[in-house]
Amino acid sequence: MHNKIKDFPKQVSDTIKNSESINLSSNYNKVVIAGMGGSAIAGLIVKDLLPQMNIVVERNYVPNTSIDQDTLVIVSSYSGNTEETLSYYNCAKELTDNIFGISSGGKLLEALKSDGKNYYVLPEGYPPRSATGYSLTVLVSLLNSNLLNDLDIDLLQSYSDSYSSEGNEVHSLAKEIYSTIPIVVTEEDMTSIGFRLKSQLNENSKMLSYNITLPEMNHNEIVGWQGEQIDNSAFSLLWINIRHDKNIKRMTITNDILKDKLSFNNHIEVPSEMTSNHLASFLYLINYIDWLSYWCSNLHDVDIMNIDNIDTLKKSITVE
Repeated sequence: MHNKIKDFPKQVSDTIKNSESINLSSNYNKVVIAGMGGSAIAGLIVKDLLPQMNIVVERNYVPNTSIDQDTLVIVSSYSGNTEETLSYYNCAKELTDNIFGISSGGKLLEALKSDGKNYYVLPEGYPPRSATGYSLTVLVSLLNSNLLNDLDIDLLQSYSDSYSSEGNEVHSLAKEIYSTIPIVVTEEDMTSIGFRLKSQLNENSKMLSYNITLPEMNHNEIVGWQGEQIDNSAFSLLWINIRHDKNIKRMTITNDILKDKLSFNNHIEVPSEMTSNHLASFLYLINYIDWLSYWCSNLHDVDIMNIDNIDTLKKSITVE
């Protein structure tokens, strides 16, 4: 996993080159992205990246949104064998002809080929959660390739390299939070980044975590912290790229209110040389939090690849 996280920028650059031939009709007024787990996260991120587009992300067996011939449905399953996504595909193809698939193989790729649908084949050999650079770049290429212009891959790689060994700022942050339950806070337009960190801590680090947003957090959850039973060593607050002036003020005040309830708080920010490029900011944060989950797993001395609970559930649910 170490090398896969380190090579995240290369995933992006390789896919930019390999997806140049993708050419879809733009005659649709809605985009539905269907997937689960690591295959869904790219859809959530691109929805935040492209708020001007009507994008719906579905993580389900059947559509929970309207689909017609003016809808583009993108089905994404890294393995190609995710039962929810296969079920969704079978439903969606009865509702629209406009389907594009993203997979490394399996039953989904077989079905896409058999049904004459367009698709992009991902490289094999990755846990789905570590192939986000590939799947996200495919989606950006499909929906708005202009975002890929002027992307400084070398700069992204230099940051990834710097976070890949002990003693860097991400490793130091991991040492502060790995024994806590991190509460991840973003603004609404980066909900996907908060969810990404929560999910990576779950899978990579074997840690409980959850994500919330500002300013909503200050309208309900902050009152829950008044409980006398809260152990002040149990929780940490991780703020990610808070930018709006009012939300910066809310973050400062919230940290002060909760100072006796928390083990630690920290604000993760995008370096100034990347803030002018919206996509670069997202890519930097994805790589940063992936490293954070890696170093937490290292400190816990757990097998980052182990997902026994998921494997057990999958085996049990497929038993007839």
